[in-house]
Amino acid sequence: MIKHIPVLLDEVLKSIPETTTFLVDGTLGHGGHTQAILDKFPQISVLWIDRDPNIFSATQEKLAWYANRFQAKQWSYADIDTLQSKKSDYILLDIGVNMEHYKDTSRGFSIKGEGPLDMRFDPTKGLSAQQRIARVSAADLETCFIDYADFTPEKARELANAILRARTKYPLTTTRQLRQVLYDCGLWDPASSVIFQAIRIQVNQELEQLKIFLQKLPDLLNKGGRCAIITFHSIEDRIVKNAFKEFPENQRVLYSKKAIQPTYKEIEKNKASRSAKLRIIEKI
Repeated sequence: MIKHIPVLLDEVLKSIPETTTFLVDGTLGHGGHTQAILDKFPQISVLWIDRDPNIFSATQEKLAWYANRFQAKQWSYADIDTLQSKKSDYILLDIGVNMEHYKDTSRGFSIKGEGPLDMRFDPTKGLSAQQRIARVSAADLETCFIDYADFTPEKARELANAILRARTKYPLTTTRQLRQVLYDCGLWDPASSVIFQAIRIQVNQELEQLKIFLQKLPDLLNKGGRCAIITFHSIEDRIVKNAFKEFPENQRVLYSKKAIQPTYKEIEKNKASRSAKLRIIEKI
């Protein structure tokens, strides 16, 4: 397991009310946030959730010392309501992709190296990137590149058609093959990585999962409970921002009017934090 530095940790810790006794970490990852929370707040018990079975198992072993204070579920945070029997005092989501996904070329997340086109957080569920690319229409790919990668319709159409032409000649099964198709369209790094990101978002239905969770949120929190969501993508942040605004006004207060962003010092220590935004809502 690679060394992980939790993003906006101090800001998250400061936002947790002293009265909190039950907290849900819906995106466990390497457990950096939750380990710090358990150390600082001895009265808190935690429900841990993560979709990735490999990272989930490794982190569960890493944090075994706290076993009497947590429940662990290998699932999606969108289904928190089915995984817990009571409402939460605090819910934390860190929507960023785990760096271990990029380091492990066998998962197919990164344009670097060569590996199978998988990209699933849970390799046992749903269609892989390879399977999706082999089946979807040019129109579906075009929409994916416009919605999730902010490409112009013209460029998105060019890329989608290039992928379809390539797949008629040979199966696109590896990251190297897909990368070459993008390079042939004049899409070099880091623009190619944005296309990989868009496909990953679609494969894992990341925005749909976030929207489902946000629809359920009012019923997941106790009165006085808070939900903190860290995003790294402008689309995700916009979804969170709008959903918090749509929360009934007489039932919520925003912890801060604007998104909380990492300080210059944090970015210096952890470059991965530079695009992070934290939004927190409280149910009243």
